[in-house]
Amino acid sequence: ELVDAVPESEPKSLATSWDEATQDFRDAPWKEFTRSKAVWAMLSTHCAKNWGLYNYLAWTPIFYSEQYGISFRDSAWLSVLPSVAGVAGGFIAGSIADSIIRNLKENDEQAIANVRKLFQGMSQYGPAAAFAALAWHIPEDPKVAQAYLMVAIGLMAFGAAGNEVSIQEKAGERWVGLLYSVTSLPAVMVGTFGVYITGQLLDYTHQDWSYVFGLNAFVYVLGATAFVAWYDSYCCFD
Repeated sequence: ELVDAVPESEPKSLATSWDEATQDFRDAPWKEFTRSKAVWAMLSTHCAKNWGLYNYLAWTPIFYSEQYGISFRDSAWLSVLPSVAGVAGGFIAGSIADSIIRNLKENDEQAIANVRKLFQGMSQYGPAAAFAALAWHIPEDPKVAQAYLMVAIGLMAFGAAGNEVSIQEKAGERWVGLLYSVTSLPAVMVGTFGVYITGQLLDYTHQDWSYVFGLNAFVYVLGATAFVAWYDSYCCFD
């Protein structure tokens, strides 16, 4: 016996998709976004993260070259372990945070917010401590500097259980993409600006990397403090 095939839904045209997207943009709760301390917390911590991350990606090979006379090619090997630490940090943080949340009372949003604050705090206060140590004293051995950066990047990945998922909990299904964009675009601009500021700072201080690491530590403390102080996970935009 023949069974009628279920007709596939027709793909939306580009014009239809654009109209729906612009309508969602107009319908977005912009006033609620701007008045929410939690949104400002997520924006602040995202900007701080990008400041440090973009500087690490852009300037680390130059740091190894100027401080230790290591070629760009050889400095790439010194960047491998911090990157591996970042991957491991994300898996560890996500697994631990999920385990903690599974054991919480259902819909205990305050407890969930505390978990997010804990992991986001570790993801920025921890790197800030590593950057501060480098600012206090640039080690003579490049492998020691690499160890500090491994700690920084490994802990930075703990944000996978902090701000990276907090937007989903705060915004709900409808606005999560838009809210992530709202915090991501300024963060990209801040991260890019941070790369420029680092170059200017190096020129001004005659290539003194202590100031660079000290500024990174300061920015990370600001971002973490804003998140810990202002974030809550109550979904109020869905």
